[in-house]
Amino acid sequence: MHVSFDPSEEIPHVEWLRATRGAYEWWYFDAVSDDREYAFSAIWFLGNPFSPYYRAAALGRDADPFDHNALFFALYRRGSLHAYHFSRFAPERVIAAAIPPLRLRFGPSTLEQSGLEYRLSLDDANANRRRLRATIDFAASASITLETVGDETDSAEHIWRPSAPTCRVEARIALSSAMNYDREQIAFQGSGYHDHNRGALPFSAAIRDWYWARIALPKERTLVIYQTRLASGAWKSDILLFAAGAPARREDGARRRMSGLRVNAFGLAYATALSVEGQGIRATVRFHERLDSAPFYLRMLCDAEVTVDGESLSGFGIGEYFRPRGMEWALTASAMKARIVEQ
Repeated sequence: MHVSFDPSEEIPHVEWLRATRGAYEWWYFDAVSDDREYAFSAIWFLGNPFSPYYRAAALGRDADPFDHNALFFALYRRGSLHAYHFSRFAPERVIAAAIPPLRLRFGPSTLEQSGLEYRLSLDDANANRRRLRATIDFAASASITLETVGDETDSAEHIWRPSAPTCRVEARIALSSAMNYDREQIAFQGSGYHDHNRGALPFSAAIRDWYWARIALPKERTLVIYQTRLASGAWKSDILLFAAGAPARREDGARRRMSGLRVNAFGLAYATALSVEGQGIRATVRFHERLDSAPFYLRMLCDAEVTVDGESLSGFGIGEYFRPRGMEWALTASAMKARIVEQ
């Protein structure tokens, strides 16, 4: 996996997507309300790598990523799923221009960047005919810089760019059922995060599994932990500390320890605690409420105890565990087909 801080990575790579078999690209956003009552995740996919339709096409014949665009949104309340939307959009309903600033349109929903701000305007109906209308604003605390960027020798099967790791978020969300019954209005402010990813299928050719967590810390700081086990069995470790107005601090090669093994309903085994130790940064992340659970993936709320150059800090955020081999099971394909709505 390659870590990028290049601003040009943020815009859609349209030509590369069309030229690369199994290519995918996504823009990920999440937030946790200040009172921790609500959390959400939103993902815009060009070439949805979690879709069984796209995976089968990518592995069997040439596939156009723009035949498999998708918008994902999940809202959680008190650690449980509150609203779920996963919609696939035909190419003619998608606009993704390879020019800055970032602008995406999937049907009536849009993502727009203006400087250090991002606006998600969502309008979507799910499989239960429940409608989502939302305006969510992300304001990044500072542009991301890094004094020295590594990974020049990496093969870059998967490119990850932490575009806006420290954000303030204001969300206004309306949920309603068919005929506008049971209308619910939700508004909150909180801490948010945004990153950008791209690569080519299959995941399992390069990655055995990974743990990822982003932790909001005091004084507009964010700690991001990425622990990736490659297909060879070797581990790749990244710890990144972001502070407003300062270059990102990166420590690779950290020691790790995982404990508290649990198994979800699909038989996916994962650690509930992850400890990492770099040169000047130590952290113990504890995963608790499972927000999303699948044969290949877990999204969880988490908290952390962090030490930076002797300073003790506490924080909270969102983490995940991903094991791509589980995507290849027939059960997974059937379950994913049932969750994706054609728009």
